[in-house]
Amino acid sequence: MILAKLLRSEIKNYQLDLDLIKLTINKDQLKISGQFNYIFGFGEKYNAINQKGHHIENKVSDQFCNQNEKTYFPLPFFFLKEGLGILIHTRRVFEFSLENDIDVDFSKLEDDLVIYVFTGKPKDMISDFMELTGETLLPPKWAFGPWMSAHRWNKQAMIEEQLTYSIQYRLPMTTLVIEQWSDEATFYAFNQSKYAPKKEGLKSSDILYDKEDPWYDPQKMIDMIHQQGIKLILWQTPVIKALESHEPMNAQHELDQQYVIEHDLICKKQDQSIYTIPEGRWFPGSMIPDFSNQSMKNWWFNKRQYLLDMGVDGFKTDGGEFIYSDDIVFSSNLMGRDMINQYSKDYIKAYHEFSGHNRVLFSRAGYLGQQSNTIQWAGDQKSTWKEFQAVYQAGINASLSGQTFWGFDIGGFAGDLPSMELYLRGTEFAVFTPIMQFHSEPIGGQFALLDASKIMNNERTPWNMMKHYNREDLLHIFQSYYWMRMNLLPYIYSESIKAVRYKTTLMKHLMIEYPDDPLAYEYHHQYLFGHLLVAPVIEENQYEQDIYFPAGEWKHLLNDQTYSGNKIHHLKTTLNDIQVFAKKGSALVLNLGENQMFPSDVGNQLDNDTLTVILYGVQGRYHYMDNHSDCFIDWKEGSISVSGDHNKTFVFVHKNW
Repeated sequence: MILAKLLRSEIKNYQLDLDLIKLTINKDQLKISGQFNYIFGFGEKYNAINQKGHHIENKVSDQFCNQNEKTYFPLPFFFLKEGLGILIHTRRVFEFSLENDIDVDFSKLEDDLVIYVFTGKPKDMISDFMELTGETLLPPKWAFGPWMSAHRWNKQAMIEEQLTYSIQYRLPMTTLVIEQWSDEATFYAFNQSKYAPKKEGLKSSDILYDKEDPWYDPQKMIDMIHQQGIKLILWQTPVIKALESHEPMNAQHELDQQYVIEHDLICKKQDQSIYTIPEGRWFPGSMIPDFSNQSMKNWWFNKRQYLLDMGVDGFKTDGGEFIYSDDIVFSSNLMGRDMINQYSKDYIKAYHEFSGHNRVLFSRAGYLGQQSNTIQWAGDQKSTWKEFQAVYQAGINASLSGQTFWGFDIGGFAGDLPSMELYLRGTEFAVFTPIMQFHSEPIGGQFALLDASKIMNNERTPWNMMKHYNREDLLHIFQSYYWMRMNLLPYIYSESIKAVRYKTTLMKHLMIEYPDDPLAYEYHHQYLFGHLLVAPVIEENQYEQDIYFPAGEWKHLLNDQTYSGNKIHHLKTTLNDIQVFAKKGSALVLNLGENQMFPSDVGNQLDNDTLTVILYGVQGRYHYMDNHSDCFIDWKEGSISVSGDHNKTFVFVHKNW
């Protein structure tokens, strides 16, 4: 419940007393004092799940690996276990002091700043926050299958090779991301394609390709990708690039630079000189497009429209953290201090408006309303156990901050290849996150300058990992994970639709569904995925786990072992074991035909006309939804009924206690 909406300019002395805490807000400061041990929220935070004792900066930051206290995706929203939540609705950077009491100084924030005060259970406060900041965008079903990506793929032949490996190893993929497709000058033309430079946007008919080009026939490639049941996402970043000394001159790039300067489409300093990204940052010397300027948006997307016409299914909208100075003026008359956080939102929203609802964005930087425009991607981490633990925390925190759809790079993005143990544990975790994706940095990456031995094929593809470690015997394990993901698609999509409808998230900290259970607040290293209880292994050489089971009775998804609730169970695990449990009275809708085992190979087919439904316990109810179904499955003592609309044939399997 939203208890209060306070306009800063009108606040005199607002006070609220709850059982053990006191909230005081005046014109320049917010303070919460009393007895509380848990503080949750603040966006995609990597440092911890409980933020008590930390000092937090509400700032979009570009931090390559080891994010620690920084984040690409901050939010000025938090809540307490005691039933109090706060949203400080501002564009600007400010700080939360959480060491003892909660202290916030907003004397330098906007006069029209609005503060919202929430009360209720954690789930209700998150839902209210989501309703205030924008309806969650539901991705298409194909986005929930496995994704494949590697920065090394800079030729059409490489893409065709990777697709062949996917088929050869029977590892299904539904989404392909290509990063090194463009010319690194315009970021909208395929590398080494030939065309006459022009002020207006390109058309496919303007471009000539040669069989010797790295991308010799992009349209043929896109059609082939689609014929295999895979969708294509292309990488983007919001810069008018300053070419480096070793890069060849590009006539179209020069024409574009001239055009945006003459038409005042880029960000400027207060003295009207051009703002460029400072040295020491990503793309130093580059200009950045002003996405608060409709003319810039028209020009920018006119250049990219032909990609949609060719059949591109979305964009990986990287970057967006490029506002490093207060001394910048935008066409909206906002200054740099207003746009450090807001710029990423304007950038992502502009791409969403251009791409439309049936395509997908996958974004790193973000701010308020992120859930309305894109899927969140956790950015860049090294392949270490410490970074894996950090990215796990980032996923839980993103969900506690209302971001429903989120993903990360399996095994990490940068540095040495992950150990096989780390890679397998990352894959296990990814099966039960909203987006399952592997990805890797350029050959040699950021660390090759320090050590030439780092220059190698560092792809985090399952086939390259097996080759590197000479472990093709692990193929059956990878197959089981990828087949499981494809089998789970109907359940994942159903839970996603309901998450959007009911303003909740797909990944959930235990407290969300069990707010009155004190232990639910303490066990951070397990979570709910829909209604499944997931306990991933995120520490090296961990083959035993203490898992807390909330109220109810629970059955292991794969071995049918049962566990009583309101109790901690000590479980042993192996390297190819996923600790996932279904609750008595729940159901699991699977992309499996009659008599198929779970998991089984169904290719990259999103679902069938016939679905298998596993019913847990002698009675229960499950609400199933997809694009054409909205029905309830009820069962009790052997009797099963399906009510509502559906276009599926269900095959029922009982898992009774």
